[in-house]
Amino acid sequence: MHRRTLLAALALAPIAGCVAPGDTATASDQSTPTATPTAEPAPPTMTAPPDDPILFVVHNGTDDELTVSVAITHDGTTVLDETVTLAADETAEYDPDIHAPGAYALTVAVDGGPTRSRDLPIDRYDVRAGSNHYVEIYPDDIQIFAEE
Repeated sequence: MHRRTLLAALALAPIAGCVAPGDTATASDQSTPTATPTAEPAPPTMTAPPDDPILFVVHNGTDDELTVSVAITHDGTTVLDETVTLAADETAEYDPDIHAPGAYALTVAVDGGPTRSRDLPIDRYDVRAGSNHYVEIYPDDIQIFAEE
């Protein structure tokens, strides 16, 4: 029989002292919380990890040597402007030093061949994760892929 009494006492022990006899709340004791307006926090400054920058990888998928121009702009400012001669199946890698989200534009042109332009929305995830972009050059086409 004493076991039940002990278990009941242990069950009530955590709430002991929460209510005192004669403790009543009055209207003057309670206050109504009011909302305090707060300013929107400024977006954080993004810094790309030095070991994982946003790269642009250009691959010549043809059997011929090609001269390729790569240009990246952001708000009218040229971020990258390079021209390279790539042998068949050769790859060139560019780090345009992108550290801020925004609307960028990529243009790839092959001398005597196709040209391709694409808008590149770079967001905070891309900057933080170092998302890469791949340019595949074919005899009659240029394909641009983004790493997600």
